Order: sequence, then C-alpha cells, then structure tokens
Amino acid sequence: MKYGDLYKFPEGHPPSPYEFPVEIFGVGDVYLPAELQLFAVGWIEEAGFTTGAVPEEFIEALIAAYPDMIISDGTRGWHTCTLCEVEMPKVNWKGKPVEVTGHGHYLIQDEKAVYMAPALLLHYILDHNYRPPQVFIDAVINGRFLATEDLEVRQSD
Repeated sequence: MKYGDLYKFPEGHPPSPYEFPVEIFGVGDVYLPAELQLFAVGWIEEAGFTTGAVPEEFIEALIAAYPDMIISDGTRGWHTCTLCEVEMPKVNWKGKPVEVTGHGHYLIQDEKAVYMAPALLLHYILDHNYRPPQVFIDAVINGRFLATEDLEVRQSD
C-alpha cells in the first residue's frame, strides 16, 4: 500500500488502508465516528520520502503503544518492507530490541484528525531515517492512540 503523507481519505472511509471495512471483532465492520477525518502517514513503498531526525519523545510514544495499540488488518497477512525486503525487522531503541511485524496499523487522534500509520513505522523511522510530517509527530506526542473499542462497529450483512 502506498499513500502520500497526509493523504485525506474520503469521508466515511473505514480506518483501514483498504477500500472496504475490515471485520475486526467478528461481529461487524469497524468505522471511525462520523465527526473524525482520516489521514495517511508513513505508507512508504519506495525511496523519495522525507528523512531527518525526530524527537525522542515521539519514538518513546510509538514504542510504548506497540503492539497493544496496533489495529489488526483482519487476515491480510504480513507486509514485508519494500525498501530492504526484511519481513519482521527488529529495531533497537536505547539498547532494547523491538520486533516489528508488518501487520496492522496505528490510529492516532488529535482533535478531529485521525492519522493512520503502518505497524512498520518504527522500522521506517529508525532503520530508513523516514521523518513523518510535523503535524503527525505532534499528534503522537500530544494526541491519543485509538484502540478497537474506540471505533464504531456496524453489523455485517
């Protein structure tokens, strides 16, 4: 999947990188509350993205949220990093290894915006020097990570 940073999904788009809702709970499809707008961050697939340093507190927040605040993609399988072909990279932060799976995504809310970033985000930042947009960095530091219970469940047909 590739989306430009801060790509604005159409109103009503499910909180998923796919064009259709993902059934997470086994009882229905999940959506964001109607008043929230979904944006993409970090869906990089090839060279040419912004690089640079990020604040330590940003990395700390992502690591603290991983893996408990990763939203499942359903049964779409594992995503391998297209930049280095590593399937399940291990990143190191302050001497602590963190195994990052290519399955699922973060949802971070800041006011009415929700930013969706792939589970491989830590790998992209720490191993490929990717620098997300400042608005996203601020959201990770000051906003809140959404969990599945923050989403609306609609009954499947």
